[in-house]
Formats: sequence, C-alpha cells, structure tokens
Amino acid sequence: MDYRQTAKNMVEGAIDYHIHGGPDIFPRLLNDIEIARQAKDAKMRAVLLKSHSECTAARAVIAYYVTGFSVYGGIALNHSVGGLNPDAVRVAAKMGAKQVWMPTIHAKHYLGAMDNVPMFAKQLKGGNIKGISLLNDDCTLKDAVNEIIDIIAEAGIVLATGHISFEEAMILIDGAKKGGVKKIVVTHPTSPMEGYTIDQMKEALSRGASMLEHVVNDTTHQMKNPIPSAVISDAIKATGAAHTIMSTDSGQVINPAPVISLENFICMMLEDGISEQDIRVMTRDNPAKMIGINPESERC
Repeated sequence: MDYRQTAKNMVEGAIDYHIHGGPDIFPRLLNDIEIARQAKDAKMRAVLLKSHSECTAARAVIAYYVTGFSVYGGIALNHSVGGLNPDAVRVAAKMGAKQVWMPTIHAKHYLGAMDNVPMFAKQLKGGNIKGISLLNDDCTLKDAVNEIIDIIAEAGIVLATGHISFEEAMILIDGAKKGGVKKIVVTHPTSPMEGYTIDQMKEALSRGASMLEHVVNDTTHQMKNPIPSAVISDAIKATGAAHTIMSTDSGQVINPAPVISLENFICMMLEDGISEQDIRVMTRDNPAKMIGINPESERC
C-alpha cells in the first residue's frame, strides 16, 4: 500500500492542534501567517498556535484576517505571562484563546528534564529559573490554580497539562473535573519529558481527561533521544482513538514544515497499523471538539 500518498491525501481536512510559529524567542521555521498559508494550500481545516512565551490568541486572529484560514490560539502559563496568573488567563479567554496550557518550559518538572530538548536546555540552563509547581506543600492545588480552573470552566475552553509531572497532572485533573472543566487534554504523555506508561495514560482518562495528545515532534531529532513511532501507536491501540489527538508540535528549524510533519505522522501511524478511520478521528473530529468547532464549518 502507498502509505505516503494516502497520508498526503489525509492531510486535507485535518486540524493541527499544536504548532509553534514565529515571532518567538526560540528559532522557528515559519511565522504564523506562513503557517496558515501553507495549511490553507494543503486544504487543512484549522491550526492551533502555541507559544511558550506569550498568548497566541490575538496573533491567531491576525493570521486569520490576513489569510482567511482558521487559526486559533492559547496561552501557556510560564513566567513570561506571570506564571499561574489568573488575570492573564481571564484576558486570554476574552481574546478568544481556545486552550490554556499549564506551565511548559518553566514547569518545575520540566526544568529537571530539560536535557531531553537541547534547544531549550541551551537557553534555560544557568538562568536561575525557579520552577513553577501547581501544588502546595500538602499536595493540594494552589489557590491561583483553582481560580484559573474556574475561569477555564466558565469560558468553556480547554485545560491542557503542559509539561508538569504525572503526579501533578492527576491532582490537576481531579481538581479541574470538580471545578466544572469539561475539556482536559494531557499534553504529549509519551514525550521523553513526561514519559507516561500506558497504565498512567489509562488512569488519566479514567480520572476525567478528555484527550491524550500525541505529537510527531517526539519522534524527531528535536529530542535528545527520539521515541520510536511504535511508542505512540501502541499507546493509541491501548487507549483508543476516541480519546486521542494526533498533532505535530512542529515549527522547529530542524524539523519539516508543519504540513509535512503532519503528513509524516499520518504515514508513520498507517505503517504501524492504525486505521485511516481512526486517524481521521484523531486529526479531525477530536481536535475540532476541543476547539469547539464543526470540522467542516468556517472559523468561529
């Protein structure tokens, strides 16, 4: 079977739920408008922009106005936006953010694992950065996190785990479900930084996570020790496509452009025995549910 041509065809209508564009403090292959134009040319449905440094909601609107392609944004709660900052989340939601990531490159857990991503390690080492934890000393969620949960629940947007530890993520999921959050995404659990086992992924879903988001970036040389594609395909087979998103986490200068990265990811999963139907669920239906759009509709 010609998996490459099938994958190329399946990019049409897909939603890439995780792309890093420029401008950024880290080197990026494309800016937001170039990302949107390439996705539009490939007849994709939408993209979601992520930055470790700032909210991308307003940037997404500008990219949409320039290109006429559906672009969405969010906010990652690192030090550059005030960390666990309810005001930043409140403003992001009002600006149209679709997702709030808990701390990523400034998460306490991530700073202990940053050697897995050499690009970040070069900039973060020696900076005396205080890692951000979601928890008090008694392992309860900090008041600011609970306030952020309330804002996310009221706005009806997605809470994503970011680069926190498994233990933090489970406490966060419990608190978010109790606080009324309907959409919870576990960010790249198979990444070398997070390293969930399949049992841990199942636990996250059983506690109320909506989706496990797997990214092709974890299989590339952006990672010090890239994972085999089978780590992701085995996880999909074990936990099911109904609660899985496939996205790229692309935009790095050493990786292919996002459209090609998505094609590569689809090709890998086809070769690993994941069905076309399941891939469509994971690249179209599930990200559309999290963003809150009809897969076939115009941007809203």
